[in-house]
Amino acid sequence: MDISPEHVDALQELLNIGVGRSAGSLNHMLETPIRMYIPSIRIGNMAELIEELPLQHESALSAVQLPFQGSFAGSACLLFPTDSAAALVTALTGEPEDQGTLNTLKEATLTEIGNIVLNGVMGSLSNILEHHITYSVPFYHETSLKGLIQATPSDSSEIILWAQTRFTIEKYDISGDIMLMLGVPDMGLLLNAIETLTHPVIHHHEPTEHSA
Repeated sequence: MDISPEHVDALQELLNIGVGRSAGSLNHMLETPIRMYIPSIRIGNMAELIEELPLQHESALSAVQLPFQGSFAGSACLLFPTDSAAALVTALTGEPEDQGTLNTLKEATLTEIGNIVLNGVMGSLSNILEHHITYSVPFYHETSLKGLIQATPSDSSEIILWAQTRFTIEKYDISGDIMLMLGVPDMGLLLNAIETLTHPVIHHHEPTEHSA
């Protein structure tokens, strides 16, 4: 599949629009200044990305997964190393960080955060590209990156879009990742939709910050 630098730039811009909207929703709900942006993305098949991604993704991750279908189908995931997940929940709830398994409150909080972020991203893709997408109920689990990919119905040729995501909440600076998994035909449809946009989305994007 031919994925040009222009495709990558456009996808990064679309995702930044989505996380910017998500930051606004989280700020309104939590009354906490939140800054979110995506400094870089990578696109490749499963084998390529598993080899390229940092070693921390070999350990357990806190993941919220949102399956979607419609004009193109796949799965969107918001991923955090477990220590970053605990720090994020502490920043938003005031609850102290656990060293053990995340409790029910933290799982519920992360699921809600993932729901807002992933819906913001997929909603932006749907609205700007003018393609209908519907979502299943998001769900939370703890797994490794390989475990997550292996548990998702797919094949080795499936295309993964990996977006590094930065969250700044008060004194916390938290890193996470957004991952979109699509089959080759679905990624082709997504790229075609970008090419047929009637207005440009490729321009310089500054990190989005929302203040209470």
